[in-house]
Amino acid sequence: MTKLLEWLTGAVVLGSIWAGILWGNFVILSDSLRFHCLVSPVYALVIFGLVSLAIVLYRTATFNDCPEACEELKRQIKEARQDLVKRGFKFKENK
Repeated sequence: MTKLLEWLTGAVVLGSIWAGILWGNFVILSDSLRFHCLVSPVYALVIFGLVSLAIVLYRTATFNDCPEACEELKRQIKEARQDLVKRGFKFKENK
């Protein structure tokens, strides 16, 4: 089963349960609970956004530098420049 199919199956199951509760097929809800059930997808979307934001901020704050990778990249750029000069490419000098 592909990941897309897993997510779609979960969405259909949760959507069916939500619709069943909303239409009173499983339980009878008061008006207040019915309203909260009606807007629960919006609540879920807001919570998803907040959790996603927290994860991105945490990963950005704890991002580690890789000085050895930086040095290797600089070395590779220098080697590529030298190779291009050997092949006749002329670089403009940066001022």
